[in-house]
Amino acid sequence: MRFKLIFILGLILLCAIFVAFASEEGGIIFTKEDAKQIKYPDPSTADVNISFEDAKNKLISENPEVTNESIHGELIDDENFGIIRRVSSKTTNGKSIFAGINASNGELLFVYDGSKNVQGRDSISKDDALKIAEEYIKSRISAEKINEIELEDVNYIGPAADDLPGNYHVSYARIIRGIPSLSDGILLDVNAETGEVLSYDKSWSMDEEEIALIDTEPSITDEKAVEILKEFMSSQPPIGEEKASTVKVLSSSLAWKEDNEDKTRLAWWIRFIDSSFERDDSLPASVLIDAHSGEMLLFDYSRN
Repeated sequence: MRFKLIFILGLILLCAIFVAFASEEGGIIFTKEDAKQIKYPDPSTADVNISFEDAKNKLISENPEVTNESIHGELIDDENFGIIRRVSSKTTNGKSIFAGINASNGELLFVYDGSKNVQGRDSISKDDALKIAEEYIKSRISAEKINEIELEDVNYIGPAADDLPGNYHVSYARIIRGIPSLSDGILLDVNAETGEVLSYDKSWSMDEEEIALIDTEPSITDEKAVEILKEFMSSQPPIGEEKASTVKVLSSSLAWKEDNEDKTRLAWWIRFIDSSFERDDSLPASVLIDAHSGEMLLFDYSRN
């Protein structure tokens, strides 16, 4: 379903964050590449109403087990979340918790919590995980925003080792003018043993005023989009016309997609397989084609 890219990036980010919690001081270790991407705004000129103490108290409210002396924080201009207070800490059991808080209004934008003691015995069902996610979201966002999201998927992720639990990855799409966004929404990870929320990530950046100017009635049909897809595949030497002629569409739907210049496009999102895929392949290929111009926005065709 939707959020394939965000799902993969979310897993990578989650793993990276927990690996990053090293250092005896309880700080976060970043690579040189990470450091280049971090922007540190001037608090006197930026839209900052939330102090470090405010952010610190927010982190403590998320997990009372944090050790006060290990709390670290910094003000950054994040590419995805804007200006945030990023805070981290060790907990009494030596684990870590990491959160991002909107520096303007104090809203919790994301939290990754690795502090729960677990034995690796999964007992939470998929339905349980969904209920937990729903209740957690209700405690985080307004009723108005709840009406603007739609459940996309609940995926079970198996444990990384025998003595660790699995978790449920729950994704919600943001719905704008009746059409889901491929960049905005909410992602949560629920511990399959304890039922506790391990991570929460809310992305809400698409400009509704910009989208209000876009015609939601597509200029090309999804059938035409499939023709564009096949023509494109035929022109690619590693794929060719032979495979393109065997394309089987699994699903096609409209979605909002931001291009490389952060301009929002209405796109046909098509998931498909061809003769080189297994019929029950869990990771089919996908393509995003501008629903007005027919431009190829994304072609994801990963083969083993």
